[in-house]
Amino acid sequence: MNKYLIKAVQIDVNGLCNAKCWFCPVAYVGNPKEAIKDMSLSDLENILKQLQEGKGIFVDPSLNIVYTANYNEVLLYKNFEGMLDLYRKYNFKINILSNGIALTKSKVDLLVKNIDIINEVLLNIPSGNEQRWSEYTNMNQSLFKKVVANVNYAFKNLNTQFRIMVNGLDDRSITENGGWVDLLENTPKLNLSIEDGSLKAEILELQELFPGVNIFENYHLYDRAGHLEDLKILSQSKAINKYLSNPDLKVIGCNGGIGVRDRTREWIHINPNGDLFICCNDYDFKTIYGNTNKATLEDIWNSKNRLEMINKSYSDLCTRCSAAVWGK
Repeated sequence: MNKYLIKAVQIDVNGLCNAKCWFCPVAYVGNPKEAIKDMSLSDLENILKQLQEGKGIFVDPSLNIVYTANYNEVLLYKNFEGMLDLYRKYNFKINILSNGIALTKSKVDLLVKNIDIINEVLLNIPSGNEQRWSEYTNMNQSLFKKVVANVNYAFKNLNTQFRIMVNGLDDRSITENGGWVDLLENTPKLNLSIEDGSLKAEILELQELFPGVNIFENYHLYDRAGHLEDLKILSQSKAINKYLSNPDLKVIGCNGGIGVRDRTREWIHINPNGDLFICCNDYDFKTIYGNTNKATLEDIWNSKNRLEMINKSYSDLCTRCSAAVWGK
């Protein structure tokens, strides 16, 4: 019997993002084609029902938030309102992660209507400058005004449950300075100064554009499944070799969750097909170990397939991740 309980859940109800941010594999290889679909409401209900009924058995009784983001834009989900109804029915809250383009007035009004199950709305907006925003997201520059209008309306109506995250880089990000990435030849030209560099400028412009909104920086960017290194955008190889790995050690665990939650042993990730896979770093779904349309969550969670896939990941996928725990 599996000694671990499910402590965190990520369900990707749709497999497509409408942006192509420079720090994301979607910009270069696109969303995996096999999962570009909308999960049916009946399939979603099947999952949520099992999670609720499994509390204390194979699910942590304290689990009450389910995440909806991997490399998708959840606001594009065609059954968005029905999804919210199901979260309420099974007593779960939801975190909305969005790039803000599809956060229309009608979507905000829907979130306000369901505010009791909304844990947080977090927008990923890399720039407060129209031209740079377009360059960083590979979106038409004319859409920036729409994002600004959406943010202002959302903040007015959602307020305390609303934040903006600014993904970028500065000197703290770089391996030689104690960070976890190295810039490669196709990294955008950035000023890495902490005091007055590119990331600081974006924060200040967004604060001026959206006074009162909680805006924070994220200078810890990651290379998902090695795609960004292959494309000569960013690399984490040097940092992993410097801080974590050596020939006498191997991956024995994961520290990539919230707090001490272990993504390999305490999370489940489910794509729109109902496939369970080891980690959100598995961009290409190479670690699938079960499907919710073919077996129960409890059986999948306790399966030999899952344990075998964890061990396989420890010798493959996890060796390229900065969240891996190395030991004897």
